[in-house]
Amino acid sequence: MPEPPPPTSEELAWVCHPARRRPAAATLTTALLGLLVTGVWYWFEDPWLCGLSAFILLASLSPFYLPTRYLITQDSVTIRATLGERKKSLGLYRRYQADRYGALLSPFDRPSRLDRFHGLNLRFDAPDRDRVVAFLERRFPKREPAPVVEPPGKE
Repeated sequence: MPEPPPPTSEELAWVCHPARRRPAAATLTTALLGLLVTGVWYWFEDPWLCGLSAFILLASLSPFYLPTRYLITQDSVTIRATLGERKKSLGLYRRYQADRYGALLSPFDRPSRLDRFHGLNLRFDAPDRDRVVAFLERRFPKREPAPVVEPPGKE
């Protein structure tokens, strides 16, 4: 996969590779994968089914094992992974929430249970956290939540 172009002052690019950053978790996950594939072999004794289960498990864990490249510009965010690329407009999102492993861009003004379904997760490694959060703070300034308005006729 080609490297992203060098970022300008109005954009931010980084690469997240969780397996490289957390080798103990990668070792444990790989051991668990091997155990599951071995269990499929013992239960079914079918090499095709064993291979299919290994492929499905590895494909589902590809964001952990393989690097993901992120690029945020003033008007869009691009996520390039091994299995595809997504580009979204930043105008769709109203706020962000950052934690230890990433940030969630949300289309809602206030926290909602739908954030995980309608939002966009941006993962980062520890060295990139401060740069990403600072960029998001400039793009999504903190603002007062909108007041809750009661519908008319409700008393």
